[in-house]
Amino acid sequence: MRSESKPRDVPFPQCADRHVKNVLLQLLQRRVASIAVGPSTARRMGPAGTIRAARSFLANLDLPGLSSVAAADYPCFLDHLTDDFVRALPHGARFWGSARKFLNIFLRDVFYTRQFCEAWPFSHLEAALEVPLDSHVALGLGSEPEGKLLPGWQTIIGLKAPVSARFQNVAAAVAQRRGFARVHLDLLYWRSETRPNEKTD
Repeated sequence: MRSESKPRDVPFPQCADRHVKNVLLQLLQRRVASIAVGPSTARRMGPAGTIRAARSFLANLDLPGLSSVAAADYPCFLDHLTDDFVRALPHGARFWGSARKFLNIFLRDVFYTRQFCEAWPFSHLEAALEVPLDSHVALGLGSEPEGKLLPGWQTIIGLKAPVSARFQNVAAAVAQRRGFARVHLDLLYWRSETRPNEKTD
């Protein structure tokens, strides 16, 4: 259920009608949810209907409520939200790892979307957001000095909370050394040939 918090008047400045702004924000959320859980992202993660169920859950997520979560409370909030997400997926798709990945992609993209950040305050959550984990990110983290003791990557559907926490802790350490929040590490590791702070020929 969505909270009663009203969006600020900043998003869609050419639109003076608050109701229309709300409709546009809802449509934008549905679009971001659709992009976050695409066929390639959800490949082999469940039966028919998995993508539709995942997109529906994300499209109806309470973004005003999310913006009111304190950074210190975000990890617990995310754990509860992941459990809710798992229960919302079809039988045969109820994997903690894939639900957490879908959530982290979506929440990162919410943070990256100007209209959402203009409607509700999300900047205080930047350092708390997790980097979405996949084989590319795991490989990147494992190549960092902080990641030498990480376990080998298996599959996202086999990922459990304790192992995920180890990767996220390493991600936080790497990001701190590099000078930005861990959520942005995906920008470095996804099909990246050159990383910031590294010399090129």
